[in-house]
Amino acid sequence: MIIRNLELSHFRNYRRCIAELSPGINWIYGANGQGKTNLVEALYYLCNLESFRTRKTSHLLQEKSAEAVITAQVESKNVQHLIRVNLSNKGRQVILDNSLVRKVSEYTPTFMALALTPEDVNLFRNVPQERRKFFNRIISFNDSIYIKNFQEYSKIISEKNALLKQGNTDQIPLWNSMLARSAVKLMKQRNNFVESINNYLSDIFKDLSGRDEILKLVYKPSLITNNFQESEILLQLKNNLTRDLQYGFAVTGPHRDEYHLILDGKKDRDYFSQGEFRITNLSLIMTINRLLFNRYSFSPVVIFDDLFSELDDEVVNSVFKYFLQLKNQIFITSTSEPLKSYQVKQLQVVEGQLV
Repeated sequence: MIIRNLELSHFRNYRRCIAELSPGINWIYGANGQGKTNLVEALYYLCNLESFRTRKTSHLLQEKSAEAVITAQVESKNVQHLIRVNLSNKGRQVILDNSLVRKVSEYTPTFMALALTPEDVNLFRNVPQERRKFFNRIISFNDSIYIKNFQEYSKIISEKNALLKQGNTDQIPLWNSMLARSAVKLMKQRNNFVESINNYLSDIFKDLSGRDEILKLVYKPSLITNNFQESEILLQLKNNLTRDLQYGFAVTGPHRDEYHLILDGKKDRDYFSQGEFRITNLSLIMTINRLLFNRYSFSPVVIFDDLFSELDDEVVNSVFKYFLQLKNQIFITSTSEPLKSYQVKQLQVVEGQLV
């Protein structure tokens, strides 16, 4: 996937911006607070129809503006597209090739961006629900059946939670039976995805960091079971009824699953330095990128916001050499100009303008 050009109108601190973009590496640099992150946020929104910084559309509008517009010419799977996204306090409107997009699910399989930002690193460290949201989106892209199973589970858990909140236990066994069947499907898909990640993750980590430790992604289901047996899950759901009633919601299930990165047996949030968090998360993003290419011959746009600030020079050089081998269009933000040896398109941002 390649974003050929980008036009912004009243987006964040950009009153107007027009940029011609390279299909390779785009290096966006400037002092802090000038709008570098805002620019890549617009690119990310164009692809995923969501921001990596806020859930409120109103935050994306320039101050005192009623509407913001993102327009771009995009090539995906050898097809040229014209995309226009209108943003206002009422929400968003997406126009793809002069036709209104009514469902996000009809749009996102064709356009996708992967991103690594300082916020992402922090969320992976501290916010379990954001990790679950991240993997739900990635697995859905890899497995079209997953989103249907996830939606089914979400409806079931919502109905069960409504009964628990009311203290009504008469129908709980029925919903537990449906929940157990649905949970097994989700847990198997998540486990299979993590196994596919671990086929590449450690090798990619070594390529990026030059280190020999073994990096693994660990999937830790909330429900404990041997080979995902439905009967074992159903028994746990029954045994948890007292706690569920006490809290007024289901305390266990795939909606409470966990994911962790483990480096030579060291758990991420307990032992990783900031630099290790950054390089291991980068390794995870690059592994997902590899899976997407292997399965679909699809290379998403990849965005790195302030990636190199906490990496030493040797690692930075290894990372950049790795980037040069990729077929992705890449966007990197930095407070400094790129080294002269780097083969990149340079975009300098000063006070919400490209200069």
